[in-house]
Amino acid sequence: MTRQLVGRTLLAGFLLAVVACGRPRPEPMPLEILRADFFSVDNLTDLRDGHEDSENLVELWRFGQGWSRPDHKGRWAFGQSVDVQVVTLGGARRFWIECKPYHRLLQDQRVVVTLDGDEIGAFQTENSHFQWYQVDLAKPLDEGVVTLGLHFDHMRSPHEAGFGSDTRPLALKVSRLALSRDSTAFPAEEEAKPVVVTEKGLRVAQEGRLFINLWSDGPVESITFRMRPQLIDGRPLEQKEAVGVTVALRDPERDAELHRIMVFPGSPQDDLITLDAEWVRGPLQLVIETGPDLIEITDLVALAVPALTQPQLRPPPTTTPPDLIILLLDAVRADHCGATYGYHRDTTPRLDALAGEALVFRNVFAQAPYTTCSVATMFTGVAFGAHGVVRGRDRLSEQETTMAETLRDLGYRTIGVSATPNNSEGLGMAQGFDHFEQLLDGTDWLTSIDPMYAAQRIDTLVDSLDENQPLFLMAHLVPPHSPYTPPEAFRLWSEAQYDGPCDGTNSYLGGIRGPQDVSPVDLKELVALYDGNLRFCDAAVERIMADLEAKGRLENAIVVVTSDHGEAFFEHGKRSHNSTIFDEMLRVPLVVHLPKGYETEGIDLDRLASLEDLTPTLLGLVGGNSSSRTTGVDLLSGPPRSGMLLRTSESHGIFGFRSGRWKLIADEQGRFDQLYDLKADKDEQSNVILRYPGVVSAMAARWARAEKLLPPRLDVVEAGMTDEERDMLHQLGYLDSEPEVTRPEGS
Repeated sequence: MTRQLVGRTLLAGFLLAVVACGRPRPEPMPLEILRADFFSVDNLTDLRDGHEDSENLVELWRFGQGWSRPDHKGRWAFGQSVDVQVVTLGGARRFWIECKPYHRLLQDQRVVVTLDGDEIGAFQTENSHFQWYQVDLAKPLDEGVVTLGLHFDHMRSPHEAGFGSDTRPLALKVSRLALSRDSTAFPAEEEAKPVVVTEKGLRVAQEGRLFINLWSDGPVESITFRMRPQLIDGRPLEQKEAVGVTVALRDPERDAELHRIMVFPGSPQDDLITLDAEWVRGPLQLVIETGPDLIEITDLVALAVPALTQPQLRPPPTTTPPDLIILLLDAVRADHCGATYGYHRDTTPRLDALAGEALVFRNVFAQAPYTTCSVATMFTGVAFGAHGVVRGRDRLSEQETTMAETLRDLGYRTIGVSATPNNSEGLGMAQGFDHFEQLLDGTDWLTSIDPMYAAQRIDTLVDSLDENQPLFLMAHLVPPHSPYTPPEAFRLWSEAQYDGPCDGTNSYLGGIRGPQDVSPVDLKELVALYDGNLRFCDAAVERIMADLEAKGRLENAIVVVTSDHGEAFFEHGKRSHNSTIFDEMLRVPLVVHLPKGYETEGIDLDRLASLEDLTPTLLGLVGGNSSSRTTGVDLLSGPPRSGMLLRTSESHGIFGFRSGRWKLIADEQGRFDQLYDLKADKDEQSNVILRYPGVVSAMAARWARAEKLLPPRLDVVEAGMTDEERDMLHQLGYLDSEPEVTRPEGS
């Protein structure tokens, strides 16, 4: 089994210090201990709901099809067979299972056990009470992931037995499982905690693998600590033969081992252990293979240099501050943006032209795949866990400072134009704007989402402005968001001979409940219509840019083109957005065009970036300061981002954390459920959560650290809807797409 042992606050007893190596003379700096996880060598796991005393465990058993949810007695196995994958530390010789047969079976239950598909043994259940059974393995297991199968002779549903309405064919109820190295001993109950926090450090009392997750803001040269034996049976361990313990230091982000040694606690040698860290900054992981004897780990010290700061990028000298133009296109997934992001269709010629002379950030992600949460994050620089706008009609708190408020204080004329009710004055997004125009207020909903109508309104508004006052313009256009109904001139990739039902309207889209409702030909047409909608929106961008250029507003302007979230087409079984945190719903374009005179050499365009970074980045370019609550970083001069928090809309309840290489996802019950290696698997098709338990432990530690660093969460209230907004959200499919939800979950 695995247990989360300690958090940062419980390790205050450690001697923790970071000493800067270099000139001037180093001085102590704090080192964070984030989390520790212990994996027992016997892999004992309890399937009874509520048995574990810690949340967010790094689980070593993964149950496939045919298992019920756990209750207070365990899990039902139903059907002809079930399987479970398990992480083993190696050396296991016996499989143990505590179970009982379904009491309404008419015959005795015989269970055949397989290992990776090969039969290894069988047992006969003796009565209807829970009892331990065991199957010996032909040879000790290697370290890694194996699949255990249980195959049943008999099964019967409560419905067949005349009891209850459950129609599942029940076979066996399982309460505990184990894989033990000792082929004769019964698996230990492990009532005592395997690791105890002491005043000096950690005391380890069981055999297994201990992961201690560390953090340093500056590059670390090495770490040192002491490992001492403890009393056993009233006598010092030194009187016994010293048992070797393997110790390793790892960089969990790269999944790379930095240094490994064998130590012998209690030997006459000096017990001070030193491990090279190769100047890694950020997450580090100490991995200790503990033996059967008690040991204590103390006096942990890291030698490091202080965190380096990048030089601040300043605006060039100018008598007039630059205009700031943000064109926010709804539901644009980056990998469909023409040549700029490597797409095979010419969907964004105007964006591509702009990108040729601009900064193109290639790894930018929304924290949430819906508009209400994303725009609040984008225009405050504050993560969703702090600003609190997570439901469809949450109103941004007036205590939050928006980008528009800061720019207005700097003397900017602030203009907002929005074609969606999910970025509106009613939701608090007009804070700081001298004029905020919701296009629905002046026309019908269908006209309001036409990006050419938005371009016309922007042209009229800019005409009336003082050309000597700097301008901040935020324009939120709806396409390529559904409905996917571009004008005929932009249906460039629809097949002329297509005669299926897909017309891109929300009437058609609302009837799609899953991939089974869309044929391959229909899906191809659906994507073609989305791409046509994106090309239509790009044409509106071209018109807006041309109008601004004609008015002299682009000569000294920062122009930003981005999106609030992506759009899915069943890459992971879902369409549209809101419901997953896979990259097709989160990865967005970010193109930043700067006026002449800005120094851009050396900027890392491949760095991990979040939409919360937009506010500090743009305010930094015009000489402004972000709010003290800002959680984003300046993409041009700030430190690298180590990761970001993720979530779906409220009704789906999925949360996650991603770094540059890894993405960890928790299910609706908060259990770590999926891990993806984004370096090897950019399409997120292979869940490797059992293959990398150490990475899961490290990512869980980083996730908790990110949450702990958030500023206090502000209270939000639910905003009402006008009749026009309600009708428009209905037309856009939000009020019908999730019938169990009484309010929309964003766009």
